[in-house]
Amino acid sequence: MAQAADLDARFSAKVAEINERAAEEAGRKAMWRTHHHPEQYDRCVTIGGTRLCRRCLTLYPVAALFAALTLAGWSLWPESLDLWFIWLPCIPATLDFVAEQLELVDYSARRQFLSTLLFAPALGRGIGFELDDSFSWELWGPVLCFCTIWFFAGIAGFRLRSRVV
Repeated sequence: MAQAADLDARFSAKVAEINERAAEEAGRKAMWRTHHHPEQYDRCVTIGGTRLCRRCLTLYPVAALFAALTLAGWSLWPESLDLWFIWLPCIPATLDFVAEQLELVDYSARRQFLSTLLFAPALGRGIGFELDDSFSWELWGPVLCFCTIWFFAGIAGFRLRSRVV
C-alpha cells in the first residue's frame, strides 16, 4: 500500500513538472504577441484566446491613424507646435513606465491606457514625418531619448525583480 502511495506521489509530481514546463513553453511561444512573461499577463488582454499587450493594442492603431493623417496633410495642432506636441506627450508615458519598472507604483491598466493614448498621436505624427522625409528629428529625437530611458528602466526593473526572487 505504501508503494502505491509513493508511486502516486511521484506520478503526480512528474505530471505537475510536465505541466509547468508546457506552460513555460507556451509562454515563450506567445512572447511575440505579448512580449510579457506569464507573471505579467495582467498587462495583456485576451482576444479569441490570444493574449495581446494592452499598450501595443492601444499604441499602434492610434499611431498608424495619426501617421496616415499626417501624410494626408492633417493635424490636430498647428505645424509650428509640432516639437512641443510630439515631445511633451511622451513624458507621462515615460514616467508611468519608469515608476512601474522601479516598483514605485503598482501596474494600472487604466493609467497605462491613458498615458499610451496620450502619446500615440505624437508617435503617429513623428512616424508620418519619417515616412515623408527619412531621418526626421520629429521621430528620431523622441525615440532616441525616451526609448533609451525605457530601455534602462526595463533593465533596472528586471534586476530589481530578480533580486527579490
